[in-house]
Amino acid sequence: MQHILLQMKTLLPLIFIILCLTSLAQQSLSEDQFIKDSLRIRRIRLITPQFKLDNREAFLEGQALTINGFDAGVLLKEKLRFTLGYYSMKGSLKAFKKTVDSIEYGRLIQLNYGSINSEIMYIDTRFISLGMPLEIACGNNTFQNKNITENTVTSSETGMLIFANFGVSATFKPMRFMGLKGMAGYRKTIYNQVKDFNFDGFFTSIGLNFDFHELLSDIKMFRLKKKYHHGNSISNIVDILTN
Repeated sequence: MQHILLQMKTLLPLIFIILCLTSLAQQSLSEDQFIKDSLRIRRIRLITPQFKLDNREAFLEGQALTINGFDAGVLLKEKLRFTLGYYSMKGSLKAFKKTVDSIEYGRLIQLNYGSINSEIMYIDTRFISLGMPLEIACGNNTFQNKNITENTVTSSETGMLIFANFGVSATFKPMRFMGLKGMAGYRKTIYNQVKDFNFDGFFTSIGLNFDFHELLSDIKMFRLKKKYHHGNSISNIVDILTN
């Protein structure tokens, strides 16, 4: 009996050491697998879906007109953004306002157009990206010459308008999947059926840009951290959204 107890006393430290080494090995393997899974989730994709809500100011003869719209498409290898957009603008042109015999006249404009948008991203970091956008747009321009005093339309004209936008852009990304995108550039008319209207001029844009791949990656990272017991839920959400 004493011999058995002696053997047990000898074996217990050895068993304890083996268990500790096994646990450490399992933790090491688990950590290695976590790193591999994380790299797989965050790897660069060939194609990622994009969406942007856009608010623009088009400057025409000293007047700013608001253009609202959106675009949707893809980002290729995090270098080339290619989207299709739709925009609309409606307002009164101050340059055509006049008063004749105490009667006030003006011209209203309504522009609806679609565009093919491209953008080369030449700097892309975690929080800031810089790009060079080029857009080719085609739409329908409708003008109404109006007797403002009597609130009557005296004549109207509709024509096709084709133009290009080009400039520079900057995107601030407080979260990986959403950024505040600003753009400034010049608008050049290619074809205009309404001959007495010049659409050339500068423009600015501010909008919200959404990257659905990054949103999906953030969700996968949250689940991965939960699976491997990395941190608590609140801490993980904050880290994933801001890191």
